[in-house]
Amino acid sequence: MYVLNNITNKKQTVKITKLNTAEISRINKTKRFDFNWNKEKPFDVYKLTVMGEDEPIGLLSLQERSEDYALEIRLLASSKENVGKSRTYSRIAGCLIAFACKEAFKSGFDGFVCLKPKTRLERHYINNYGLRSTKLYLITERENSLRLIKEYYEA
Repeated sequence: MYVLNNITNKKQTVKITKLNTAEISRINKTKRFDFNWNKEKPFDVYKLTVMGEDEPIGLLSLQERSEDYALEIRLLASSKENVGKSRTYSRIAGCLIAFACKEAFKSGFDGFVCLKPKTRLERHYINNYGLRSTKLYLITERENSLRLIKEYYEA
C-alpha cells in the first residue's frame, strides 16, 4: 500500500495501525485533523502513516453494524497538510476506504461498507471510489470493494 508524495512524485509505502485511547487524545490535541476524535474512543480508530514515521497522515473510525451486515466508516480524515490542491500526499482516503473494505470482508460482511458523507464530499466519493448513494448512506459492496482493495491496498 502506498501514497503518492506530490512534492517528489514518488510512491511512499504506508501502514495502517489501530490507535489506543491515549493516542487518540494526543492526536486530537495536535489540531492536525478536523473533527473531535475523542468522541471516537468507543470505536475502532486507525491511523495511516508513512513507513518509518509515527505521525499520522490519515485517520479512520470504524463501527461494526452486525444488524445491517456492514462496516460503517464513522469518520475519515486526512491531516490538514494533506487536503486541497497543495497537499503533500495523495491516495490517503483511497487507502483508508480500501482498508475498511478489507476489514468488512474479514468481519463476514462481504465487503459491505457504508458512510454518511459530508454534502460537499458526496460527489467526490461517488466519482473517485465508486460508492453508490442510498440517499441516507454511500455504500460499497463486494465487487467495488474488491476493486478498491486491489487498487489501493494491494497496489
